[in-house]
Amino acid sequence: MDIRKYEVIIKAAECGNLTKAGESFGYTQSGASHMIKSVEEDFGFRIFLRGRDGVSLTPDGERVIPALREIVKWNESLGQTVSAINGLIRGQLRIGSFTSIAIHWLPKIIRRFQEDYPNISIDITEGGISALESALEEGAVDLTFMSVQPGRSFDRILLRKDPFLAILPKGHPMAGEKNFPLEAFNGVDFILVTHGFDYDTNRILKKHSLTPNIKFTSHDDHTVFSMVENGLGVSILPELVMRSYSGRGVTLPLVPEVSRDLALCVPSFADASPACRRFIEYVKKMISADGSVRET
Repeated sequence: MDIRKYEVIIKAAECGNLTKAGESFGYTQSGASHMIKSVEEDFGFRIFLRGRDGVSLTPDGERVIPALREIVKWNESLGQTVSAINGLIRGQLRIGSFTSIAIHWLPKIIRRFQEDYPNISIDITEGGISALESALEEGAVDLTFMSVQPGRSFDRILLRKDPFLAILPKGHPMAGEKNFPLEAFNGVDFILVTHGFDYDTNRILKKHSLTPNIKFTSHDDHTVFSMVENGLGVSILPELVMRSYSGRGVTLPLVPEVSRDLALCVPSFADASPACRRFIEYVKKMISADGSVRET
């Protein structure tokens, strides 16, 4: 079993390009193509469709990708376990994260972690809640930082209750108030984070029967804030996101208070790799309840 061939197949499925997939592991495009072809011959069916714009998975390819991810995952875990037994920790850690967490939490945690474990390479994937949940389910990441969603069965560690804030442009009639009643969103122009990237805001609107005038939608928090800043409407964004815009715009606490539960999630703590378990220890030590990162 040649694990590297499976890794090239997984990378090609992710990026849709054989050249990029090969380069990720030091192979030429022809080398990557030859590796994939040999696996297709062993399997007895085509994994990819080739086209001018790159490659895409066949229906049979779609069926085997989850199994290939599991094989690669357990091979990596085995290598890390053997290294740990021999007193060495090395390997790869794949982290999924909201952008706000990747900006405000991960740099300090990773810096401290890498001081102790320089031989563990780290790959960060940023995305919305739907993409992060899928990546965790499919084994594309080892752990994710995201908000807790109802009905999901991931193992998790709750890290912070992150309050939502009303986001207003300067000069808004309520800019001088101490807080912003949720019902004040009814009937006003509103910029909404796209469903699929953020379920939490949509859930707030539904739970409190709010009916704002959805003027624009965007999957990017930064775009939403920029639209508010330029007077195109108002919005709701989490406090951790707004740390990037300190001193800009107007933020007010919501009444009643609403928040999201930010957590570190894994498919199973029992099955987590040694590198993943070590990283989780650092996260637990370094993230404070107020959302700050302790220096340890």
